[in-house]
Amino acid sequence: MSASIEGHRLALAGSMRGAMRWLIALTTLPFVIALAVLATVYLHGGQGAQAPLALLIAIPASVLLAQFLLVRGITRAGVSIDRGDLVVHTGLGTKRVQLSRLRQHGVQVVDLDERRELKPMLRLWGTGLPGFAAGWFRLRNGEKAVCLLTQRQRVTRLRSDEDNLTLLLSLADPDPLRDRLQR
Repeated sequence: MSASIEGHRLALAGSMRGAMRWLIALTTLPFVIALAVLATVYLHGGQGAQAPLALLIAIPASVLLAQFLLVRGITRAGVSIDRGDLVVHTGLGTKRVQLSRLRQHGVQVVDLDERRELKPMLRLWGTGLPGFAAGWFRLRNGEKAVCLLTQRQRVTRLRSDEDNLTLLLSLADPDPLRDRLQR
């Protein structure tokens, strides 16, 4: 069974639909405000206050590009096992950790509402939206962590001895990973 997960993605718990809605809303709102301001200046301003046509084209194009890149990153986020490494794709980067470095501490399943010291406190590099947190974080207990969280009640916690790194992952079923670590 453990060999069957080699090279395959491990399913994440929860859904990313809510995070996608927030992402679209948070990137669309500034776009709409900027267009409204530019349109107002263009229509009601004097000759010297007219908005350049380039701005009316550049703003929507840059917002659409940002939306595309962020949505693409979030949809590619996931966890897999590849050639003896646990691979965490956060959407903005990838972290590979050798499974042998994770064996000593094993797999813990924690509830972040109960284990407040493990909650991500400071985002160092990554994405944070309601219902989705991915990337490098500093936890409340001061540990450095790579997180891929789609829900916070059943979070798989792993520790690497190599670089004193914590991994917090919202896996739908941590048992295949646990079995693979015990091999």
